[in-house]
Amino acid sequence: MTEVVIRNKELLAQLNSFIDEYFAIEGYDNVDNRKFSSQTALVNPEYFCSQEYLDYMLSIGSRHSGFPEEHMAHPISSAVDNNPTKFAGFRNKVKHQFAQELGAHTSALLNYYPPGGFVGWHTNWNANAYQILFTWSRTGDGYFKYRDPQTKEIVTIQDKPGWQCRHYYFGRDDEPEHHCWHAAYAGGERITLAYKFVNKHKGNPQDALAIVLRDQLIEEIETE
Repeated sequence: MTEVVIRNKELLAQLNSFIDEYFAIEGYDNVDNRKFSSQTALVNPEYFCSQEYLDYMLSIGSRHSGFPEEHMAHPISSAVDNNPTKFAGFRNKVKHQFAQELGAHTSALLNYYPPGGFVGWHTNWNANAYQILFTWSRTGDGYFKYRDPQTKEIVTIQDKPGWQCRHYYFGRDDEPEHHCWHAAYAGGERITLAYKFVNKHKGNPQDALAIVLRDQLIEEIETE
């Protein structure tokens, strides 16, 4: 997992405009839009970001689907289903139009996390791709964790107020050297946008193109 410094002022302004637009929507935090995996997810969310839960997930091996099995968030897709008039325009702008502007293949994630929201340890090996992740935090009271595939060390990246960006290649189930176990917790309001550069798999002809497109975007993000 590699951090990307957002220096591009136009891009930062655009990201901030998304935040302003979302929080201006009446009922943006309506619990009807909430999706969660279990009652425990509401009561003890940080357990699913803990070493103990990671050890359990590692122990089940191939029974892990790749998806986060424990989670609590407000997916914007859920908000659109419940109230398309309010949320569809925002969804289309951030999930679809912005992906095209970035040169990405598709959007992988567009979620609002209320305080206590989280995504438990998982790998994304069911939807492998190079990904660029943008995360906004209101207060910095949250974190992103990942397990280094080489050292097996658990790295915790504390949120900070405003935007952060990072990238990684999430490998397929048959690419264990590229499995990135990761989890995130929102102590305060948090929004995550993720975009995919699809390569099919390492060594595929599409892989080289995906890397070029990803690297072009990273250069753009980091250039003032």
